[in-house]
Amino acid sequence: DAGASIFRVVTGFIVSAVSDIINQVEKAFQVVRIILGFFGAVALIVSAIGMFNTMVVTLLERTEEIGVMKSIGASDHDILWMFVFESTIMGFLGGIIGIAFGYAGGIIFNWLFNFFAQKMGGYATALFYFPAWFLLVILAVAVLVGFFTGLIPARKASRTDPLEALRYK
Repeated sequence: DAGASIFRVVTGFIVSAVSDIINQVEKAFQVVRIILGFFGAVALIVSAIGMFNTMVVTLLERTEEIGVMKSIGASDHDILWMFVFESTIMGFLGGIIGIAFGYAGGIIFNWLFNFFAQKMGGYATALFYFPAWFLLVILAVAVLVGFFTGLIPARKASRTDPLEALRYK
């Protein structure tokens, strides 16, 4: 397709259309977005494994405490929701901290890029932008990951026998 190339030869002259260059740059950015999305998915899986591990260790460290709570009247439901709530809060706080670091990193990178661009005679531009809907989606995913990674340890904690828990150590 002759229209797909950046440069066209017209009666011996090389002509470039700005729309062709913009299309090529947009394709390059699509590839970058896909790669970054892949890295984000891997990071999300790793963080979910880390949160699950943290909740399992919390369960093991607090087994005696669970036995005491059950022996003084805490129900299985109370124990379950205590663990689920803790893991959900952990996901929420992790999401907030991740958004804060990403936002700060984007602002710093934009500033550095614009500083050097203006030194070389270019114009300032924003390379990174943060739409509010995207930040809310990130926060919602972090909360959901926290919720779901806490379910299995919470179920195990709620099913703990109080007598066995008090003997644990």
